[in-house]
Amino acid sequence: MKPATIFWRCLGVCMLVACAQMAGCAKRLPRTQETDSGSGSSPVELARLEFAKGQPAKALELLTRLLASQPDLPEALLERARCEIALGKNPAALADLDRLLGGRTQLTEGLYERGMLLAKTGEKERSKSDLRQAMAQDVMLELYLNWRGLDDSLESRLRAEPGPWLIEFGQLAEAEPNNPTIFLLRGLCHLVDGEKNLKRESFVLAEVDFTRAINLFKANPMLQQSYDTWANRAFVRAFLGKEAEAEEDKREAFSRLPTPEHGREVAERISQAKSRSKELR
Repeated sequence: MKPATIFWRCLGVCMLVACAQMAGCAKRLPRTQETDSGSGSSPVELARLEFAKGQPAKALELLTRLLASQPDLPEALLERARCEIALGKNPAALADLDRLLGGRTQLTEGLYERGMLLAKTGEKERSKSDLRQAMAQDVMLELYLNWRGLDDSLESRLRAEPGPWLIEFGQLAEAEPNNPTIFLLRGLCHLVDGEKNLKRESFVLAEVDFTRAINLFKANPMLQQSYDTWANRAFVRAFLGKEAEAEEDKREAFSRLPTPEHGREVAERISQAKSRSKELR
């Protein structure tokens, strides 16, 4: 049976004006305008293309050449750090990120990148500090999702390899335990892992994370609840055989639907989950 589509981003991480203003504090890196005379693209864009093609060494060469003439170019420092991390050159990457963030602590992508790198190298407190500051500047996690390539392909990325994302979302949750989006993301990761492997434990963990997200939404009047979190928890609870609780969540989801079509999708998903609840191991 084809996996059910997860609900994400018509998302219930719609914020009211005050939160949108807070998210506006996030500082994106400026886009370099210098172009390569042969291709019409900037050296940084060419490096990104090489990186996307799985050629971090080629991208690193382009960026190192650029930084020889412009040693403090923020975009190039960030992109070179990404290449160095991909190539296992963590000390060099950390040096580039420290240079990038020296005096520029508002550069959100740099804080995310360094925070994740510090987590890998065992510097947990520094990692949490960077990630906490990044998320304070990026309340809706829009920059994070864009930086990690999840904004347009969340479901496919989670289904392809949920394990690493579970670790990363866990690091974000540890650094900032009061952002509901993080728990929604991790719950979705548990959901797709549970559906893929028919693991009861994964569905239980998904229910815990969705419940945490819902409670955080309820506790914060600045956050506007949408149907997504309720719909996903209804699906999980139906898969776990908790039909009464699933129906309650479905009613909550239906009370927040943006269109009737979304209601049909929610009902179909929950019906599918009920029919498969005995398959769980």
